[in-house]
Amino acid sequence: MGERERLAMMNGGTPTPTLEPVPVECPPAGDVLPLCKLPLACESCGIALDAATLSRQLYVCDCDNHFRMGADAWVALVADGGSWCPHWSDLCARDHLDWQEPKPYASIIEQATRQGLDESVWSGTCTLAGRPIWLCVFDFRFLGGTLGAVSGERLARSIERALNDDMPFVLISASGGARMQEGVLALLQMAKVNGAVARFQSGGQPFLSVLTNPTFGGTAASLALLADINIAEPGAAIGFSGARVIKQATHIDLPPGFQSAEFQLAHGQVDMVVHRHELRQMLAHLLRLHT
Repeated sequence: MGERERLAMMNGGTPTPTLEPVPVECPPAGDVLPLCKLPLACESCGIALDAATLSRQLYVCDCDNHFRMGADAWVALVADGGSWCPHWSDLCARDHLDWQEPKPYASIIEQATRQGLDESVWSGTCTLAGRPIWLCVFDFRFLGGTLGAVSGERLARSIERALNDDMPFVLISASGGARMQEGVLALLQMAKVNGAVARFQSGGQPFLSVLTNPTFGGTAASLALLADINIAEPGAAIGFSGARVIKQATHIDLPPGFQSAEFQLAHGQVDMVVHRHELRQMLAHLLRLHT
């Protein structure tokens, strides 16, 4: 007797329903994903890169190296066409501490603003395969995706609204941790966001986290690794402190690749490693399983 038949007998003869993955069309990347700034050559295979070609491949090299994408490209990949509605774009970073070294924080914010980047986190609502969700995306182009007062506020508000609206919350992270230019104000965001996550998880909707390269520090500890399902991209670096700092503190030799997504999967830190070409379909499938 098979497992399904055994379970059916336990349920009074009623077959146990199964949910097969529903095909979800991946957007035609060359027409949808914005062009991202890339190095001249792939750091993995050394081949020369062309942004237009890579955009059609969702910024995955022929050698399978996953390149970092901006928040605009992630929104275009994950959200159904025309469904993205940003929230709290009026909240912008400020230099509360008059930070000057190694470069004035105010000038960094001004330069990023001229490039169309208002913060390290985009927050808003959209649909994914027709399912309404709250979506937050880190943008590594803004100070290494660091967690500051404004990005923490956007995250906390989004999570709380997702709870109030009874909607799933999806996070895509790429971050170096808390932002040193905002000092303790940045560190306080860890507690605020962590509290919002705890309240959200008392409800019934899923929290799905996608960890891209890299996800470190306070972002990993307070948010990105606390989801109902933690998904990592292949080869993504995930951890709290860097390998050099850990080795200096512990005085032991670290295992090779101990902060890679594959190592984290083998040791239970993440639930799955999913190729970018399959990520949109996997997210849609997981949301359907939680319906």
